[in-house]
Amino acid sequence: MLSSPGPAATGWRLDTGPLTPPRPLRPRQGRVGDCWVIAPMLAIHETDPRRLPSLLSAEDDGTVTVRLPAVDAAIRVDRQMPVVASGAFVAARRDGANPGWVGVLEKAVAAHVAGGYTVLQRGVARFGLELLLGLRVRTLLRLPSAAQILAWRQEGRAITASTHPLSSLLPTAHGPLPRSHVYAVVGADVVSGHVQLRDPTRPGRVLAVDARTFGRGFLSVDVTPPLR
Repeated sequence: MLSSPGPAATGWRLDTGPLTPPRPLRPRQGRVGDCWVIAPMLAIHETDPRRLPSLLSAEDDGTVTVRLPAVDAAIRVDRQMPVVASGAFVAARRDGANPGWVGVLEKAVAAHVAGGYTVLQRGVARFGLELLLGLRVRTLLRLPSAAQILAWRQEGRAITASTHPLSSLLPTAHGPLPRSHVYAVVGADVVSGHVQLRDPTRPGRVLAVDARTFGRGFLSVDVTPPLR
């Protein structure tokens, strides 16, 4: 079990909400800077929404067993989740709901990677995808076209795109691109060349960026094998 709730929290609170409800709400990043974990969760969810919740098994004692495909041994965690002084959850959760499977999966990754949420703030999207899927993932420094992205999405591949340290200089419809951040790539328009993204901190809305902004604002793209 984890001893510290991380730098964004002051304590723990038991999540008594549903763990894996029928309605597949999107993963949402909290105040832990682990976009390299949550953006891959979001990208996988957009492709196969039942895949990640199926990694969890609730136990009779209230704990949850998590079987990460890239990890040999199962990881057991409780449902005590990081909160601030007011009692509000501050780590990852289902968008608009309780932490549920998203918070448990994040906690299991924190336990496996470093024994805590603090070090979870440093990582790359490729490792996040491979950890969650147990599959080899390609990293591309030459960014794909809208047509290629659309073809990959039609094949059922999960895709993430990572910005670089100077990305904040580029404006978009949702404001400047955050630097050193990971997005889920959810589609593309081959006519306009726009690439469609979801930010794990605001997964409910789609950001469409033109080809020039995509090429200038993003450092790399990670793409999985077909997931369905």
